[in-house]
Amino acid sequence: MSANRWNDPGLPVIYASANPSLAALETLANLSHPSQFGERTLLHIRLHGTLEQVSIEHVLRLRADAPPHDPELLTRELGTRWLKEKRSLVLRAPSFVMPYDHNLIINPLHPEARDGMELLSAERLRLDQRLLHTT
Repeated sequence: MSANRWNDPGLPVIYASANPSLAALETLANLSHPSQFGERTLLHIRLHGTLEQVSIEHVLRLRADAPPHDPELLTRELGTRWLKEKRSLVLRAPSFVMPYDHNLIINPLHPEARDGMELLSAERLRLDQRLLHTT
């Protein structure tokens, strides 16, 4: 388990998005090349548990205050504290890829995790090839 924007390495966490298009954009943003997207499984999950929210203003402040060599340090610290304290099942945070939308960070160790998530469907997803080619 590696470090990400909202967690230190070694902590289990599930990164999700509020809608399928943001999930696809987030995946593309984390690939070395768009052609690596291939075919993915899109899970539609209903969340029943508690939710904590991080505002875009708070995230921007954390990014501005972080050291230049590690711009995600303070968001990682916030998310790591949230995970360890098990304050809520879900942390809703603005996406950096599309700031008008939100990612949902899910704590699988939270007491609500067992009954607070319901898998509604799983579908295979391929993106339009125009999105996957660069010139």
